[in-house]
Amino acid sequence: MISALRRVRKSLLSKNSFLKYLLYLTGEIVLVIVGILIALNINNRNEENNNEKKVVSTLLQIQQELEIDIDKATELIEYYRVKDSLISLVLANKLTLEDYKTPGNGLFSVVTNVVDLITTNNGYNSLMRNIDNIPARFEPLIAGLNKVYIDDKTQVDYYNRSISDVANKVLEKWSEDYEWYSELFTGFTSDKVYDYFLNSPFYKNEVVTYNVISMQNHLPFIKQYRTDAIKSYLGIAALVDPTKPIEKRFIIPRYLYQNLPGTYRIQDNIELEISFDEGHLMLYRDGQPPRELFPLSPTKFYAINARPIFNFHKDADGKIINFTIYNNNDLLTAKKIK
Repeated sequence: MISALRRVRKSLLSKNSFLKYLLYLTGEIVLVIVGILIALNINNRNEENNNEKKVVSTLLQIQQELEIDIDKATELIEYYRVKDSLISLVLANKLTLEDYKTPGNGLFSVVTNVVDLITTNNGYNSLMRNIDNIPARFEPLIAGLNKVYIDDKTQVDYYNRSISDVANKVLEKWSEDYEWYSELFTGFTSDKVYDYFLNSPFYKNEVVTYNVISMQNHLPFIKQYRTDAIKSYLGIAALVDPTKPIEKRFIIPRYLYQNLPGTYRIQDNIELEISFDEGHLMLYRDGQPPRELFPLSPTKFYAINARPIFNFHKDADGKIINFTIYNNNDLLTAKKIK
């Protein structure tokens, strides 16, 4: 090709066809420029493809880390459900000496046993280091991921530390002020121990403090983290590979609980309305703000700022007949009336 072009150029010059030569030269320059542009375009596309593969790999890492965090949060919601029952029993003075003498029920560690939600953000940090090179189609994910890893994680980490501080201060106080402290770890407890846990107003104060930090703050932020993490998990799946089915136990398809909406009556005179509003399962009660319900399973739900777990029950035909909640350790049943 190059030798042919040289022959054409030489022929034009030998014939003194200068104008034709200029036209030829211009065309040759244009061809060179076009070739360069094509090469640059190919190179840019290769770089974009390589960058997208890198971003996709990072997003898949984030998904894996979110899955682990979601499972941890789910376990903690169940942990706090049990803890809430114990706290309610203590504060309502419903525990007896026999209860405390029964081994393995966790009554001596209501305010000293701590479980944290330790989250992982390696994938998110890697994505943020490459923020300027994120393809436009993935940019809608950033706001949701920031919500999870900046807003939600900050609150969860703060109350992880706060609840640990409460437990450590209680243990330190007991070890300094009470001779029976060591007996909590030997299995041999004196009457003074039972008297403290059954009758001391100072112990009730410790339980109230623990309750405020754990049930009223730590738990709601754990629920919020779980809820937002699931949204981000689904967002990544929809953009990375929308054709791939999602088979995770924390992803509960709507069709599995589409028959929950209806009117429920509780305590004979309180009516609650459950309905879908733009895809969100909402709980309405007169005089209270609406609450969105999020699934733990097809029949078990939670609200961010409500302590109870809503357990829905079916009859033999698979129809929803009621839901139950524990309120201050009392089991309440809301019957579906329409």
